[in-house]
Amino acid sequence: MQIFKTRSFQWWEIGLIKICLLSPGIMLGLYFYNYLVGLLWLWWMLFAVTAIYFIIRFLRE
Repeated sequence: MQIFKTRSFQWWEIGLIKICLLSPGIMLGLYFYNYLVGLLWLWWMLFAVTAIYFIIRFLRE
């Protein structure tokens, strides 16, 4: 059995994969809402750091 094969997907298949991976995240977020809302500062910090990183990377090119 060959695990690492080269595959290619259509754009709409990638969209389905993203929806498939996003759905459990939303469900877990709803389930653990009270715990995760206490860490809201962490989520905003992660968003800000990654956004700044990609903005700087985009502007350098």
